[in-house]
Amino acid sequence: MRVSYFLLGAFIGAPVRYVIVEYLKSYLKFPLGILLVNVIGSFLLGLILKSETNIAFALMGFSGALTTWSAFAMDLFEQAKRREQLLFLLNLFGNYALALLAAGLGIWIAQ
Repeated sequence: MRVSYFLLGAFIGAPVRYVIVEYLKSYLKFPLGILLVNVIGSFLLGLILKSETNIAFALMGFSGALTTWSAFAMDLFEQAKRREQLLFLLNLFGNYALALLAAGLGIWIAQ
């Protein structure tokens, strides 16, 4: 039964990611949409890390489908190829630092 909740969350998370990323991509050169979904997903996973409720499994699926570390890697590759050092560094450290902080905050709140 928990797999059903996980799949339901993933079913919702993927289109939410698409809408956020595509909307912000049309306004900004920096991949802010990808940064936001990675940070939000990391926070949610930290928040529910030790929970085993059905809602937690739905949020795990949602967060997994919401985050997009593969698109983040492709953005880094493109920024390096275009020699956009500042954007590359902001993107790299922004995603990792903010996602780690968000996950830590979620864990801290859940305790």
